[in-house]
This record gives sequence, structure tokens and C-alpha cells, in this order.
Amino acid sequence: MKARMNPHWYSILALVVLAGLLLTACAPAAAPAPAAAPATTAPQPTTAPAASGERQRPLVVLMPTEPNTLDPAVNYDYNGAPFLGVVYENLVRAVGEKDPKIVPGLAETWEKSADGLTYTFKLKEGAKFHDGSPVNAEAVKFTFERLLKLNMGAVANFSSIDKVEAVDDRTVRFTLKVPFTQFLPALTSLWGPGIVNPALVKAHEKDGDLGQAWLAENDAGSGPYKLGKWDRNQQITMERDPNYWGGWGDKTADTIIVRPIGESTTMRLMMEKGDADVAIGLTAEDADALAKTPGVKVPEYMGGGIVEMRLNTTKKPLDNPKVRQALNYSFDYEQAVQGVMSGHARPMDSIMASGMAGHYKPSFTYKKDLDKAKQLLTEAGYPGGGFTLDYVWISGLERDRRLGEMWQADLKKLGIDLNIREMPIATWWDAQAHPETAPQTFMGAWGNDYADATQQVWAMYYSGNWPPAGSNYYFYKNEEVDKLLEQARVEQDQAKKDQLYQEATEIIYTEAPEVWVMQPNDRIALRDNVKGYEYNFSYSYNYFPFEKMYKE
Repeated sequence: MKARMNPHWYSILALVVLAGLLLTACAPAAAPAPAAAPATTAPQPTTAPAASGERQRPLVVLMPTEPNTLDPAVNYDYNGAPFLGVVYENLVRAVGEKDPKIVPGLAETWEKSADGLTYTFKLKEGAKFHDGSPVNAEAVKFTFERLLKLNMGAVANFSSIDKVEAVDDRTVRFTLKVPFTQFLPALTSLWGPGIVNPALVKAHEKDGDLGQAWLAENDAGSGPYKLGKWDRNQQITMERDPNYWGGWGDKTADTIIVRPIGESTTMRLMMEKGDADVAIGLTAEDADALAKTPGVKVPEYMGGGIVEMRLNTTKKPLDNPKVRQALNYSFDYEQAVQGVMSGHARPMDSIMASGMAGHYKPSFTYKKDLDKAKQLLTEAGYPGGGFTLDYVWISGLERDRRLGEMWQADLKKLGIDLNIREMPIATWWDAQAHPETAPQTFMGAWGNDYADATQQVWAMYYSGNWPPAGSNYYFYKNEEVDKLLEQARVEQDQAKKDQLYQEATEIIYTEAPEVWVMQPNDRIALRDNVKGYEYNFSYSYNYFPFEKMYKE
């Protein structure tokens, strides 16, 4: 989904979105690392002593569903973002409501070799994990070797890594197989590169799982918060680490409580009563109602995620490109934007989100045209339709149920029945792992792991990224597209890179492995006594800078 299913929207969507939550982990891409130490430093909490005296009140955050796992090397949905973003730390991070910039994280400086094959990072002195052990080069080496061995989650973003070396205690060097131009931006992602404590992970390894079972419900991070307790289907509690190596300001929440609430109406009522402080994933109607509620504000941002109808291209009749094209012409994009989202979204004009670097447009755009859909179905050998499609939506994602019901009516006019069914997110993750068990159609969402639209193209359309080790949830394969994407990822000349991605975009859009539904805005409901919130375009509204947030 970050694909982040929703998750970095789902899948995250994650991101995660929500639904994708899925399924999944979303402005121009950050610039490559400078050859010398970067002048910009990451916004860090002050080194003042932790706030004393009266404890800060817990911050209660609502979202439609919970993550499937808390392991940063495995989680790939937007539901993991609130946790991964503050419990784990990266070498570098992205910041900014618009035009994200790369700033230091655990690394204070970095260098890139002239040939683009080597990146060397100098770690900050004094960084520690939650148990007090140092964050050193060996921990970084272990984290990435573990990620590559597990071959799950966001691993596709790091497939260019050849080896990782601990040069000395505070220096780590990455050698790439090819000069992947977006390697540094990839390191800003919340999914995959969060540094884990090797000693804790090794101590809890069972049957060669690299600690995966333990880390699914425990933490081994170095961030400002640590996991308190995860009561599945109820809440995740995170506690402020009083010994956080980065220090604390005078005001911050001691406890963060993230609760999965499957009904948008319930979230709205809790926000109205003051039983919750923050809510995301609301329906457009509930967000609109809260925007008019005294004591609540609902800021809106241009999001980098998309909502998409995923088509399993291995299953009949979806193995026929003309059928998939017909489905694209059968969908009412304006009704989705205006009716379901009350105008808080925009139709898509490509295979990726607009508003960031790496956005390429095909030569045409799908619009609702039932006559064109009928013609394509006839050409595909399905005159009058005559088949049934299975449509899955994730529990708690009211928007996706409504989109399915909207689509169902138009498909009926084409002689196609749509069987709409709800599926818990954990069940979906298991089913989506293989083409034989994955649903025929699934309404998911995608947000980029880092702020470059081409990241989605690689993760979701390269045939080497089929689940469970990747995010090609359509099980799409085109050898020409594969070659174009392989060349584009390493091409240093921007004009040539643009041409390669343009050609790949045209082919993918024409072959239609999905229905590109819309690009929603990010809306977040906040009680007006919540302070310190900052929207991050790279991570979407599923991420929160909890180390800066508190309630007055």
C-alpha cells in the first residue's frame, strides 16, 4: 500500500493511507548530498533538561486502522508512520510542508563520490538507543544488511546497495551496484532505513527470523519516544524517553496514544467531545463538520498520495489490457472527487501524483466514457460484459466502500457485476502476498516513500517488485517497461532520464494495470489547544512531529 498501504495514504498504504494503509508508505525531490558537510542542520529538540513539574497531558490521536507490524524493515503502510517517525531515527530526514529538504538525522555530515557509487556518512557523537547503548556504524551496517536479508517492506528502494562498511565507530560507507541518483532521498523514508539496535534484535531472534517476530510488537530505536504498549485493535501507547540523546524542550507530550477507530462518525464525535486531540482519515463530510465545530480546526494541505483501484493483471478477465482500459473509461472521476470527497481532491492526469519532481504526463487522459468502455469490452471478447469482479475494501475505510458502490452502478450498465466485500487489513496483507490469493480489484492508496514521483513508478510497476518483497500489487510485467526503468534509475543526464520515464509512463498508462482514481488533499482535525504540529509533505498527514507537540 505505502505502498505503503494506506500506508509512507495507505500503502504507506500504508503509505496509508489510509487504506492502504496499504498498503503500504508522500514537491520537488530533495537535492543530492553535498560533497562536503551540509550547512543545514536538522531541527532538533533543544538540549534543555526535560520539562519538570506537572506532567504534560497525553495526546490522543485517532486513525482508521492500525499497523500490521512495528518492525521498520517490514512495515510498509501509512498506519506505521506515527510510530516509526518518532521511535526510530534515520541517517537523514526530509522536512518541509512544501519543497522538502534533506537535513541531518543520526548523520551529521555526508559525502558522495564523483561516480555516484559511494556515500560516506559521519554519525553524530553521543547518539544512543533507548537502552543506552551507542548508535554506531555497526548498528547502521546491521540495519541495512537485515533489511536486505528480510527482503520485505520498502526494500525495493535499497536494492542498489552492494555493501555497507563500518569504517570506524562513527563512519559508515555505502557502496552501490549502480549510481542510483535518488539514493540519498530514499534514506529519508520512514519505511526501511530506521536504525535498529543490533544487540536487542539479535537477542530476540528465533529460528533465523532476524528478530522479526519480536520487533513486530517491540521497539529497538533511538528516537524521542519509545513503545509503551501495543494493545492490538485498541491502541498503541508511546512514552517520552526522558534520557533521549537529542534533549527536550520545555513543552512536549509525555504520552502519545494512537487509537484505531474504524468509524469516521465515531472519530468526529470523539473530537467534538474533546475525547481525542487529533484525527485523520475522516470522511469529507465529517471533516467538513469538524471544521465548523468550536474548538476544532481542520487545516488542509496538498498531499502527495493517490487513491487507486488495483487490478490483479494475472486473473481473467483482467489479464486483458483492453478490459483494463475499459474499466478506466467506466469510472466516474468527477463524481469521486465532488461526490465522495466533496471537492477535497483532484482527478489524476498520470500514473503518479502531481506537485513533485518526477511527474510525467501521458499523451491522453482517461475520462468516464461508457460508449468507449463498451467498444473496448467488445474488442476484448466480452460484448455486453457478462462477468463479475471481486472488489475489496479495507475495514474502517468508509471512503473506499463508497467509491466501490459508486463504481458498481456504472459497471452494471456495462453488464459487469461488482461483488463488494470488506476485508480486515491483516487478512489483506496475507492475501496480497501472492497473485493467486490477491483480490481481483482492490481500492488502495499510495504515497511516495520520499518526495519524487518516480519512486512510485519503480516500486509499483517494475516486475522485480512483485509482493511479498515489493509493491507491484498489480503483478504487472512488461519487459520494455523494465528496461526503461532500469536505465532511468542510473541515468545521470537529466534529459535522457526524462525521456526514459516519459516512455515508461506512456506504456504503463496505456496498459492500465490499475484505475488512477484521484489525488486527495491531506486534511487533519486538531483540537485548537494542540500546539507544535507541522505538516510534512514527504511523510503525509500520517506522520506527526510528536517531539514538538503538546496540549495547552
